[in-house]
Amino acid sequence: MNFDFGEVLKRAWQITWKNKVLWIIGILFGFFASLMFPVMFLPFLFPLLVQDSRMDLVLPALAVVIVIFPLFMLVLYPVSVLAQTSLTLGVLNAEQNDERFSARELIKRSLPFFWRVLGMMLLFAAGMTLIMLIIQAVILLFTIVTLGFGAFCIMPLSFLIYPAMYVAIVWMEQSMNGIIIDNMTIMNAARHGWNLVRSNLLSVAVLALIVYFGIGIVTSVVIVPLMIPVFIAPVGFIEQEVNWIIVSISIVGAVAFIPLFAILSGWSMIFTKSTWVLTYLRLTRHLKLQPLPEEAAS
Repeated sequence: MNFDFGEVLKRAWQITWKNKVLWIIGILFGFFASLMFPVMFLPFLFPLLVQDSRMDLVLPALAVVIVIFPLFMLVLYPVSVLAQTSLTLGVLNAEQNDERFSARELIKRSLPFFWRVLGMMLLFAAGMTLIMLIIQAVILLFTIVTLGFGAFCIMPLSFLIYPAMYVAIVWMEQSMNGIIIDNMTIMNAARHGWNLVRSNLLSVAVLALIVYFGIGIVTSVVIVPLMIPVFIAPVGFIEQEVNWIIVSISIVGAVAFIPLFAILSGWSMIFTKSTWVLTYLRLTRHLKLQPLPEEAAS
């Protein structure tokens, strides 16, 4: 089957740009995800606080990292499921129907798929984590056995992890599409997604390279300059007296960084989701939206 990359990418951009309801879902999720950055930044301040004997601040900051961050990640997964499922339904509706839905309606329509999509995401997360642990264990064992010399030989193989991760991400995307678009079970969707990726590996690989590499360049050009003031914040605490000029610059950079990150990550999520939904539809030639469970029952 001839795959028209230009048509898919052009249509994905049209859906991303014209459907403002998708902006609401994507940007709100991007803003929610950006809230983890202040928590992730706290460990950089620990050495400086200990150096200044500010144990009264170290213990609360450590408690935030140990307690708040895991709780945040625990909440992030269900929120991500709702966002991704709602976006998939929104893209599907934009491609096939003229009817418009509000963000609230799309989230409501996504609820019947919630547990299956969550199970799919957790399955892939567990699988990727297990594979990474096995690879790291093999590298460590080989390094110990060869007294460190083998690390130089096996290091090039570690670069294969990155393309494998992208293949797994695309596989997960197409498996989730199988659940939402074709109303499949988790295991059937996983098998269907793998067959789809394997049968069209070249097309999917080229499209993944275009999408992820392109989005990475655009976001890096915009985001990286704003991250520099944020990462220089620890410099403001090196001296005995706090350098409020550096700290103020860092705060302003953080204030500008979070909303811009939310917008860019939201748009990137919508465009990526649109691309993979359209790819699924083009490769499977599935042109009719399957009824939702409650619609089918009625």
